[in-house]
Amino acid sequence: MKRLSYFFLALFFFCFGIVTPGCSKNASGEAPEVSAGTWINTDSFKLADHKDKIVIVEFWATWCPPCRTSIPHLKTLYNEYKDKGVMMVSLSQEPADTINEFNKKAGMNWIIGAESTSGADYGVSGIPAAYIVVDGKIAWNGHPMGGLDAELKKIVEARGGAAVAPAAPAAEPVAAPAPADIIPAGDAAAPSAEPAAVEPVSGDVNEDPLLGDDVILPDDEEVEIPASEAVEVSDNLGE
Repeated sequence: MKRLSYFFLALFFFCFGIVTPGCSKNASGEAPEVSAGTWINTDSFKLADHKDKIVIVEFWATWCPPCRTSIPHLKTLYNEYKDKGVMMVSLSQEPADTINEFNKKAGMNWIIGAESTSGADYGVSGIPAAYIVVDGKIAWNGHPMGGLDAELKKIVEARGGAAVAPAAPAAEPVAAPAPADIIPAGDAAAPSAEPAAVEPVSGDVNEDPLLGDDVILPDDEEVEIPASEAVEVSDNLGE
């Protein structure tokens, strides 16, 4: 009985760890170079070519409801800071065709990398996850709606970017995301753990906050992942 209790206790701490915002092995230091099988909205991209810029690197997926919820917020940030020395790059493991179809409604007009394995290099264990890269180094990382605004504003002002364009109206404070707003990365079956409030349904009620009820998602069938396989999902992130 004690062995069973220890097993469930260990399982709890493991599961808690993979959904905690900002959980990564490269929260500071040199920013790994990013890569993608296909680039969208650009021909190519390398962090090394933009050390004079502030670069937001975000990891996401089309099937991830918290990621979709973050997109309008990221769009607002991008439009406010794109003329102040800020670039945004969103990276997904998914095929370019899937992202392009999704983006017909999402309207992500910044750089997107499809078929990317860079999440493993950054130690990403849950998505969405965002990083601010300055001079080739990671200056901040966390949930896109959990402190990104304040840190970005501070860095831009410190680099004199506030004078490049008129300041935009102050945005309303964004509450820090709860653990439920982070889901394990690299597993398309993960929507089984989605909060019910953001699952798209037919009709005009409770539609997806970004795309409405016409959303490209995996089958809604719940998938139970045995504890023995949960570690494998995290260990093989980005493969």
